[in-house]
Amino acid sequence: MGELPSSVRVIVRGWLNCNQVVLLGDAGAVLVDSGYHAHADETIRRVESVLAGAPLARLVNTHCHSDHVGGNAAIVGRFACRVTVPRGEAAGLDDWASHEEWNRYVDQEVRPFRHDDTIEPAQSFRGGGLEWEAYAAPGHDMEALMFFERRERVLMTGDALWANGLGFVWPHEGSNPYVEAALQTLESIERLAPRVVIPGHGEPFEDVGGAIARARSRLQAFATDPRRTARHMMKVMFVFSLLHRRSIAMARANEYVRSVPCYADLNDRFVGADLATLGNVIARELEAAGAVRIENGQILPTMAA
Repeated sequence: MGELPSSVRVIVRGWLNCNQVVLLGDAGAVLVDSGYHAHADETIRRVESVLAGAPLARLVNTHCHSDHVGGNAAIVGRFACRVTVPRGEAAGLDDWASHEEWNRYVDQEVRPFRHDDTIEPAQSFRGGGLEWEAYAAPGHDMEALMFFERRERVLMTGDALWANGLGFVWPHEGSNPYVEAALQTLESIERLAPRVVIPGHGEPFEDVGGAIARARSRLQAFATDPRRTARHMMKVMFVFSLLHRRSIAMARANEYVRSVPCYADLNDRFVGADLATLGNVIARELEAAGAVRIENGQILPTMAA
C-alpha cells in the first residue's frame, strides 16, 4: 500500500462493494463512493468508525454503477449529506426508470437517491484539506471520472485502473470504442504520473506503471476478439450476482441465466452458445478458473463480498 496523507482514509472492501475513501477535514468529511445496496448498513458502520463523530458533508461518486452508488440512499438517510455525481451520469439518474431498466438488465439493485450537484472534467472539489481535480475516465463507464490530488500526487481511479486489471469493457464488433476509450484513460493516468493510486477495488498501490501495463495488455486482447470480451463480461456479471445472492443452485444456473436479459443479449450478439445450457457452462468455466466453487449442488464465490 502506498503512503497516503493522514486525512485520506481508505476502507478496502470485498468485490461486491467498491472501496470507500473518506477525506477528513474541519469543514466536514467527504466520502467518495458508497458500495452496494445489500451492504449499506456495514458501509455506514465502517464510515462512522472512520469519522469518529465528525460530520459527513458530502458524497462524491466516480461513476454510477451499482457497486459505487448502491449505498447512496442509505448514506444520505444517515448523514443528510450533499451528493455530487459526474455530470454525464445526471440525465440517467434524473430519469430513474432508465436507471432501473439497466439494473434489471444485469440483475443488480440500487435504491433511488437524490443528487444535489454534478462535477465534470476540469472541475475540482476540496476534501481532507486537499484539492481533487476531476479527469475523464471513460471505458468501463463512458461517463466515469477519476480524481487527482496534484500536490500529493494521489489518484482515485474508480474502475478505470486496479492493481491487476480494470472494470469490464463492453464488446463491440470491429473497432471497439470502449477499449479505445479505456486505453486513452490509461494514457491520461501515465501523464498525471501519480505517486499512489487508490483504486475502486483492492488495496492502494504504487506500482502504477506495472498496473497500466497489465491493464493495457488485457484491453489489447479484448480489442481483437469481441466474443472473448462478451464471455468475460458474462462471467463478471455472474460472479457479481453470485456475491449478492451468496449462492446459486447448480440445478438453477441455466434458468437464472435465461432470466437475466444481459446474457441473452450478449449471447445473441457475440457468443452464439446454447442459451439453454449457458448457465452451467459459465459456472464450470468459473470453477476451472478458481473464481467459484461448487459444493453440495451450490455455486459459491471464492472471493469476499
